[in-house]
Amino acid sequence: MNKMENTGSQLELTSLMTEYENQFDRSNKLDNKVYITITFCGFLFVFIIGLFNGISQLVKPEDRLQLFVSALYILSCIAVMGAYAYVLVFFMRLLQPEQIARMDPEIMQREHLEEMEEEAARLRLIALYRETVNGNLVKLHRRCDEFVKGLKFIVPTVLLAFVCYALQIILQIAW
Repeated sequence: MNKMENTGSQLELTSLMTEYENQFDRSNKLDNKVYITITFCGFLFVFIIGLFNGISQLVKPEDRLQLFVSALYILSCIAVMGAYAYVLVFFMRLLQPEQIARMDPEIMQREHLEEMEEEAARLRLIALYRETVNGNLVKLHRRCDEFVKGLKFIVPTVLLAFVCYALQIILQIAW
């Protein structure tokens, strides 16, 4: 029966160690997604700059409708730039260094694993890995949730940019 316990605890330890290693890969993949999103924001910035070029081409309004559309266009451009700045700051904040707990050899040394029986040491090591893995998972889940939340901000920003572009076209064609 002791052989079964050793096998089960060894499997659990191996599983936890694998999960521990995978956490670093997941964190790196999330960072890569943030970098890709920031790159997309760069293309969006070029589009937004094109919208601001339209402001310099505005002519003095001849009637109330043209004044209204011009004011709406200018306010939309300001709103797009504010939304863009918010999105950019949001994703840059996600790139701040996040401390992922490591199974430092000093942690194991403090536990004096070398003085324990093999099974007791393995069980203590399992507890240490479980604690580390669970703490890292909480951080990783929080960052993933923030990333998804940030993606939800991009859609309205892009839609607002298209509204600005439509207003710019209306101003160029109608007047």
